[in-house]
Amino acid sequence: MWWCVFLLFFLDTSEAQEVIFGQNKYIEYHVGNLNLILTAPHGGSLTPSSIPSREAGCWERASGKCYYTHSCPVGTATDIANCKVTTVKDLYTQEMVLAVAKEICQLTSGYCPHIVLNNLHRSKLDPNRDKDEAAFAVPAASQAWDEFMGFIQTAKSHMTHGLLIDIHGHSHAENWVELGYLISKANLDSGKFSAADTSIYALSKKRQGTTFSDLLRGGQSLGKLIEQQNASYVSVPSPSNPGPNGGNYFSGGYIVATHGSKVSGDVDAVQIELPKWIRESAERSKFAAILAKALLNYYDVSLAN
Repeated sequence: MWWCVFLLFFLDTSEAQEVIFGQNKYIEYHVGNLNLILTAPHGGSLTPSSIPSREAGCWERASGKCYYTHSCPVGTATDIANCKVTTVKDLYTQEMVLAVAKEICQLTSGYCPHIVLNNLHRSKLDPNRDKDEAAFAVPAASQAWDEFMGFIQTAKSHMTHGLLIDIHGHSHAENWVELGYLISKANLDSGKFSAADTSIYALSKKRQGTTFSDLLRGGQSLGKLIEQQNASYVSVPSPSNPGPNGGNYFSGGYIVATHGSKVSGDVDAVQIELPKWIRESAERSKFAAILAKALLNYYDVSLAN
């Protein structure tokens, strides 16, 4: 993907961001020049007939294993109970990513985050899963998955450290902003976790003089930085809600686990799950402005290098 590097090198902040597409425009990459990446894996609408829809995987009872393919291997059978896949689109998440990016560009006088979008409907591809479950071995979907991950890697290759924000939508009754750092809701409630368990492990080591608890859900947390601008955007975790207290909560998926700093590297990651009322047009620009300011205050967003 040398051509992506070439375009980034010549990016002019006085002009619109370069946009690079994968095959058939299934995946879209807006080249940035900050150490910040915004992704929207579930906001696409394209439903090409050439890519069969993802349905249930194939269950092998003897091994208790799912095979995600449209042609079940011998000894397996399609099983929606044991090998269910999610195909619901996260409405307005692409629009939210673009709105947040616009605010950041304005706040930084023309410096912009990298953006990676999946334009395929989730019934065709789910980049927030491993490749097998994401693409069901369909060549065009598999290539799109490779491109999505490849564009993230291209953005990361220009950073000595950075932050990835993965935007999703939820339908939980609590209607709060869920900030996922790879800590399960049970462990978040019980306190049974450490910085090394999370997708912001690198950030925790950089913040000398700040406890990890403060960074995760205290006075220096992303939840606090969102709520202090507008208390109606109740966030978890935050000082007001250190954990979901038994409620619904998404802790983060494949993208955050793969591209965050839990395993290695100095790029941190957070999955942000938003209720529909925040994603809709009446509220979107208002929240985008608040999230943009919160991100710039939470992380040392600087020029990619």
